[in-house]
Order: sequence, then structure tokens, then C-alpha cells
Amino acid sequence: MIEHPRPVPTDDDAELFARLRRIQPATLGHHVAGGALSPAIRAVVPVTRMIGRALTVRQPLPDSAPVFRALEALRPGDVLVIDRQGDHFAACVGEMVACAAYHAGAAGIVVDGVVTDIEELRGIGLPVYARGTNVITARMMDQPGGELFGAVNIGGTVVATGDILFGDANGVLRLGGSIFDLNDLIARALADETREVQWRKMLAEGVSLGQLNRLSARDSTNGR
Repeated sequence: MIEHPRPVPTDDDAELFARLRRIQPATLGHHVAGGALSPAIRAVVPVTRMIGRALTVRQPLPDSAPVFRALEALRPGDVLVIDRQGDHFAACVGEMVACAAYHAGAAGIVVDGVVTDIEELRGIGLPVYARGTNVITARMMDQPGGELFGAVNIGGTVVATGDILFGDANGVLRLGGSIFDLNDLIARALADETREVQWRKMLAEGVSLGQLNRLSARDSTNGR
């Protein structure tokens, strides 16, 4: 199994993640081009928010070994991200994998593939995203081909170990860049959500959405 060097955490994410929890991923999505995972990868259990740092696994075979090794490397706050390399038939996550990830402190699981034991996954309470479910599962083979901590392709988006994944019931964003850039994006999203509070009142009063958008465009032109 190939194991790439894992980035060493340098910052405390608590403050940044607390700011992210104040906004919706879709609001931030207005300002992030190409950062969303494919909508084919959706929440398969009830999810309110998922925020964490990616820990990536490439699993080209229906072999449980790479995922088991990744579980041993999980840190609290990690999101286990599994690239099944186009295999959307054999499930690599079920009750035991999700339970192990939950007790390791994982923030969630994202699979470009399928999962199983859906009723049990719902009971665990860990956010899980996947393309669907199946009754055929991976098994312990311990064959070559697995890869840990490298860049993976998840739903058309490249995800690297250490990237921030921010999701809710609508989908998942991958957030890269510096903390400074992220703080700027969050500030813009917070401003959008503050404006939307006023827009809801104005829509209820009969102002059209087109009028509101024209007002917003004019304010942006005037630097307000």
C-alpha cells in the first residue's frame, strides 16, 4: 500500500469552524467556483452540518485493508474520504466502519461509491455521503493498489488530505486556500445571509425578487 506523507496540522481550526457553522454551505457556494463535489454524492443519513479536514483513501479494489488502515490514522475532526476509483457496486463503508470512525472522533465520511447498513448508519449519527447503497461489500484482501493521504478525485473534484470539507443536506464543498482567503469568503457569505433576512421581509411586503437583485447590483456598483 502506498502511503504519502501526511500534512502536519499547524493551526487550531476551532475558531474557523465555528465561523463556518454560522453560515450555510450554499451561501458560501455563491463565492466558490468549482469547489463542490458532484450532487451524485449526497447525504445518505440525516445531516445538519459537516465540517472537518479530509483524510483521503484511494481504494481501487473491493479490499477493506486501505479503509482499515485509514481508520487507524484518523484524528478527531477528520473527514474520511474514500475514492473507489469508479467501483460503485461494492460497499466499503457499513456499520462497523462508521462506528469505528465515530468513536475515533471523525467529523464525517464521504465515499465516491456506495455504502451499506443504511439503517445502522442512521442510528450512529455520523454524517455520511455516498452515491447510494448496496448489499455487496468489500472484504479483507490486503492486496496492492491502496493509497493513503494522496490527492483523490471525488465526484469530479480533487480532494487532498488536509482540505476542509463543509457540507449539509444539500451537498459538500471543498475549501482550499489560505486561512486569510477563507475568512474573507466567510465574511462575504455572512453579509449575504444578513441581507437575506431583510429580503425575506421585503418579499413578504410585495417587493419582487428582480427589484431586490437590481438594488443589490446598484449597491455593489456604488461600493456598498
